[in-house]
Amino acid sequence: MKPGRIINNFLLVLVACLCVYVYLVLFPQVLFKEKVSYRNFNIYSNERIDNKIFEIIDNAIVELRKSELYDSTKKQKIFFIHDSFYNRLTGDYNRELLGYHEFFINNTMIVPKVDVKENTLIGIDGRLHVLAATIVHETIHSFQENRYGFFKVLRTPEWKLEGYAFYIARSSKVMNNGHLSVEYARQCLNDVSKYQTRKGYWLYGFMTGYLLTEKGITLDELMNDSIKYQATLDELIKWYWQNRGMYQLFASI
Repeated sequence: MKPGRIINNFLLVLVACLCVYVYLVLFPQVLFKEKVSYRNFNIYSNERIDNKIFEIIDNAIVELRKSELYDSTKKQKIFFIHDSFYNRLTGDYNRELLGYHEFFINNTMIVPKVDVKENTLIGIDGRLHVLAATIVHETIHSFQENRYGFFKVLRTPEWKLEGYAFYIARSSKVMNNGHLSVEYARQCLNDVSKYQTRKGYWLYGFMTGYLLTEKGITLDELMNDSIKYQATLDELIKWYWQNRGMYQLFASI
């Protein structure tokens, strides 16, 4: 066989392999043995999915309905990828995350080992986390893209996207009697100190909660470029010191 043909055949095989790789990364359903469809969620796993998943999805939807972005017609795909071929195929590049949302193709990947029966997953730091809250968080990212479009979301600062997702997924903890919970902020600070985890998401969640509840701005206004990180953080710190006595009163009731 002529050298030129060998090179051409090699390039064809290389392109074919690349196409298969991209397809499997974007549409990994074929890599998972188990599938459960419930309401507007499709859940994929290589292990049997306990029936507890129905209750988890029901509870997740209750939390998602607190967001004006909620859309019951939007289909959601969730993959439990721990120890899967997909995880090895993607190089395990997000192993430190609890989950991540793949924009544009609308896949939600739950990274750590999941215990559906207990509604938990185990982070890389060894701590247990609530599976339902992680599903809510990542699904909010899907709704953000659905509402504002892929390119708008791509240009939006991380603190707004992650902050809003955190705020909705943990609204019962972030909020206390209609105001921000200082006690939960202290708990988050203790976790940062103890586990050396990044403080970003919970701080972003409090910043978002402050803007939406204490200042009363709309979600569309939050997404506006005029809302800046440092100015919001400075306002939040000032507000906390002005109102901390009110939370002491709530704690005593």
